[in-house]
Amino acid sequence: MLPGYSLSDSLGSRGLGWACLLWQPCFHKLNNFLVNPDHVVLWERAPTWATQKFEISKIIARFEHILQIRYPMSRPIAYITRYLPEYRRPILEKLNERLHGRLIVYAGSFPDTSFKGLSPVSSSSYSLIELKNTWIGGQRALIQNMRPVVACNPAVIMAEESPRTVTLPWLLAAARRKGIGTLLWGHFSSNLRAFSGRNLLDRYRMALAKRVDGCVCYTNEIAEMIRPYVSAEHRFVAQNTLDTDRLFRLHRSLVSEGKKSVRSRLGLPEQGATVVFLGRLIADKQPEVLLDLHKALSARGKATLIMIGDGPERTKLTLRIQREGLTNVFFPGALSKLEDSAPWMYAADVMVCPGYVGLNVNHAFCLGLPVVTCTSPDPGIRYHSPEIAYLKPGVNGMQYHYGNLNSLTEVTSAVLQNKDRFSSHALEYAQSHLQMHRMVDGLVQAIEYAESCAG
Repeated sequence: MLPGYSLSDSLGSRGLGWACLLWQPCFHKLNNFLVNPDHVVLWERAPTWATQKFEISKIIARFEHILQIRYPMSRPIAYITRYLPEYRRPILEKLNERLHGRLIVYAGSFPDTSFKGLSPVSSSSYSLIELKNTWIGGQRALIQNMRPVVACNPAVIMAEESPRTVTLPWLLAAARRKGIGTLLWGHFSSNLRAFSGRNLLDRYRMALAKRVDGCVCYTNEIAEMIRPYVSAEHRFVAQNTLDTDRLFRLHRSLVSEGKKSVRSRLGLPEQGATVVFLGRLIADKQPEVLLDLHKALSARGKATLIMIGDGPERTKLTLRIQREGLTNVFFPGALSKLEDSAPWMYAADVMVCPGYVGLNVNHAFCLGLPVVTCTSPDPGIRYHSPEIAYLKPGVNGMQYHYGNLNSLTEVTSAVLQNKDRFSSHALEYAQSHLQMHRMVDGLVQAIEYAESCAG
């Protein structure tokens, strides 16, 4: 809960905006960095004084004076998203550091329990404000209360680019009226439909893209896709990735331990082909195909299957394993922490994803794990999330023909037979292209540009 919200009766709309602006983004700064005890006392007592209707204007003026001395660019940067997964937290931590502590994140709750493994598990240095999510038609549309965002009068609003968020146009219009810089960050396209300027939904997305100061794209391919609609100076690329610094450290530690030792402590067979899956256990990810693959590989030799994740399909998978007497199938569960998932990933020889892929490609590559996934069922659509661009068939992974088990088995076997070569190329690609600082650089560049456009 934002501390300033309880003051609405005393402050009014203008005062509430000041409270949001001055108190929330800067509480931790005042607490950690201001050495004058009087300032700290003022900070601790200000909410009490305000609610008792003392001299509020003097309190605000004092805060403003402190901030102007210590932090002359104190207007916050607001990031708005439908929900905040744990894997985003380290990126936003680094971004907040680059923004000198000015980042405020506004996020709603996850729509259902299949997202359990993505839930944040750690505290953060940036301010995190919960927005109320009202989902319509399952997950077809989302209404978020954007008024707290505008009330904080940020220098820049960076919103998740999602056509499902029906309140997004209102937010952008309100920001424009107040002279707030605006950015959209996301896919700018559908995985399941060919991008077309004639499609009404794509036209809507491009209309919003044209109205903001900048579009932050997940990949170079996405930036190129929107090039006919958004000029070069308004297009930015923040190569979507994970906490690669931590993943690389974990990989070095696991290498020193050795794969056999890691398998042993996890209770896995030390010998044989080991396949891992990482993702939500939902129908769209086609996890049941992994059991078919496991049976096929087991017929050729020793094989182990690790399925990291949770979701509505897990019960069905467990029942099938019991019914068919399948062995060496492991369910570690939903592992949000990289420290928990990394050993299971490193213990494998290849990551196989029968359905669409996304950031799990980054996760695998950072641990030296090649990726096998399917081609698109329709040549006209992308099918996968934008991160599919990182997979280079024959180099750091391979693709099999969608829906063809024989193709999946042969492709997976080919990678297993050359696992050392594929593994080294996967790690090299992550080290060269997917480092976290590259993503943060792209975000900072876009924010600085939007801030220059504000006013």
